[in-house]
Formats: sequence, structure tokens, C-alpha cells
Amino acid sequence: MLSKIFSLKTIIFFIVLGISIFSYKYLITTKPQAKPFKVEEKVFYVNVVKTKRDNYTPTSDAFGKIVSSRSGDLRFGVSGKVDFISKSFLNGSYVTNGQVLAKLDQKRFLLDIKKLASETQELAKQLDIRKRQVKRFKSMLARKVISQSRYDNELILLSKNKSDYSRSKINLEKAQEDLSYSILKAKFNGRLSNVKINKGQFITSNEKIADIFSIDDIEVEFVVPSKVFSNSKGLIGKSIEVLWEGGTTSLKNIKGNIERSDGRTNENEGGGKLFAKINLKVNENNYIPVGTFVRVIYPHGDFISLFKLPETALFGDKVYIVENRIAKERKVDLKYKGSGFILVEGDLTENDQVISTRIPSELHNKKVTVLN
Repeated sequence: MLSKIFSLKTIIFFIVLGISIFSYKYLITTKPQAKPFKVEEKVFYVNVVKTKRDNYTPTSDAFGKIVSSRSGDLRFGVSGKVDFISKSFLNGSYVTNGQVLAKLDQKRFLLDIKKLASETQELAKQLDIRKRQVKRFKSMLARKVISQSRYDNELILLSKNKSDYSRSKINLEKAQEDLSYSILKAKFNGRLSNVKINKGQFITSNEKIADIFSIDDIEVEFVVPSKVFSNSKGLIGKSIEVLWEGGTTSLKNIKGNIERSDGRTNENEGGGKLFAKINLKVNENNYIPVGTFVRVIYPHGDFISLFKLPETALFGDKVYIVENRIAKERKVDLKYKGSGFILVEGDLTENDQVISTRIPSELHNKKVTVLN
């Protein structure tokens, strides 16, 4: 019985083994043959710009304010009653250097001057007499006609005469100065504001009656970023453009020249302040009022013999040029970065085709097709 079962299992084993071998050989002989895969080189489609050496003066915008570097208030310097007011002494009026704006009643000052002038003249005569007296006493002392004490007493009187004369002369000069203070004059070409004066009004010596700013010293102050401010010395003397705008409407457009920079940085703005002089004449049509906020177009300096490229052409410290449809790497040194463009120096020549398309991969020795 066991021999029959064993024989049946052996027969089944060999049958399965035979089927397996047959299936394996069948699969080997019927499998598809592998065909070689042809790899095609990837082509990048790019835009290019041609290089050209040139000199550039890039500009930026800033916001500033029209101010006057010379301003102050008007005061008489002495007390008195207002006797005269010029027709030009009004808010908003232009005045010229030396122009008389107002006067106080001068009667009291003229009387003081007359009194002191007479007193000084009399003391001068007394002093002259005393000097001649001392000279005679000195001769008499040498001949021992008078005593030393008598001569010394005469010297004391001479000293007192000199002191009285000097005091009277100083008082006369002060009275003359007070008279000049009773006449209010403009000390420079300017414009008036906050005028507060009426004829017959009593004015004290320290009372402010108007404000004035110089129209010959109009300038614009504006804040630039720290990077620009750190090189502000190179901007001194450079021309700027000042635009007074109302919304989208241009109201005035004038020129100026940068004269100086502030001595400290502006903490709130994160940069520093520059000052540019604006040369204007009284009542000139393009005058911009003091206190007006304006837009300033200012230069960043002069960049000589550099290549100007789109910002997208820069890949770190290199650019790519196209030679025979192959991208080649070129090292460059970034000299200036503006809004959408860069100024560079490097291993470039005139009319090189620089790739301006931003490609997120290494382009060196890759095949490219120029679109533009």
C-alpha cells in the first residue's frame, strides 16, 4: 500500500517539475527583445541681450520738504510806540535786504542823543583843560614849586575826567544804537509770516512781531537709505530734480544741487538726510512754497565703463553668454543694483549675447535656443 502511494507522489513530482522547466524555457524563448533607448540632449529656450560698455548715472526717488536754511523773527530791540508801518509789512510779502519795515516814535531817542552829545562834548573840553593843567603841575613839581601831594591830587582829577568822558561817550553810542533799533529793517531778501503789528501799538524790546525766512537760501531736505548716505560725499555737487505733485498732477518741476549731508543718521527713516540748494528769485513762476512736501529724483553717483544688464541675467556672481548655441559661464563683479537692472564688470566683451531668462538649473555648456 505504501509503495503504491510513494510511487504516485513521485510521478506527480516529476510531472510538476517537467511543467516548470517547460514553462521557464517557454518564457525565455518568447520574451520581447530590449531595444536601445536614444537619449536626446535637452535644449533651453532663452532670451538674450547684447552687451555694451557705457557710463551710467542711476537715479532713485525720495520724498523731502522745502525749507529755508536762513530764518528768524523780527523784533525792534527797544521799547516804544509804533509810528510807521511799511505797506510791504504784511503776511506773505517779499522784502529786500535793508528795506525799512516799521519805525517807533524816535523823539525820546533823539532827545537822549542830543543830551549825551552835549555832555560828552563838555567833558571832552574839561579833559583837555585838565591835561594841560597836569602838564603845568609836572613842570612846577620839577622846579619844586608845588608838593608831590598836590601833583598827585591833580592826577586823580585827570583820571576822574577821563572816566566821566569815557562813560558819557559809551552812553552816547548806546543811545545812537537804540535809535537804530527803533527802525526795523529786513536783514536779507525774505518772505514774511505771522505779522502782528499796528500803528500806535506799544512794543516791548523783546516782543516778536513777525517771522521771516530767506528766499535766497531755499533748499530741499530729503532722506536717503543708509547705503546711499554712507557714500554721500560723492554726491555733493550733483544735480537733482524736485517735483511738486498734487496726486497724479505735476504742479512744479525745478532743479537743485546737493550741497551737504546731515551730521547724523535719521533713526526713524533708517538712513540720512541730504540738503540741496534751489536757486530762485523773488516772485519767480516756478517757486515752491516753504513747507511743501516734494518728490526728489537724485543720482547715486557716476559709474564709468560698465555693462548694464537685466537683473534676471545674474546668477550669483556669474552670467551666461551664448556661443554657437552653447551657454558659457562668465564671472562678473556687481557694481550697482537698481530697480530691475544691474551694472557689472567682468569677463565680457562688446556685443556678447547674455542670457536674460531666469533658468533654475546650471546652464554651463548646455545647448540653448535664442528666442529674441
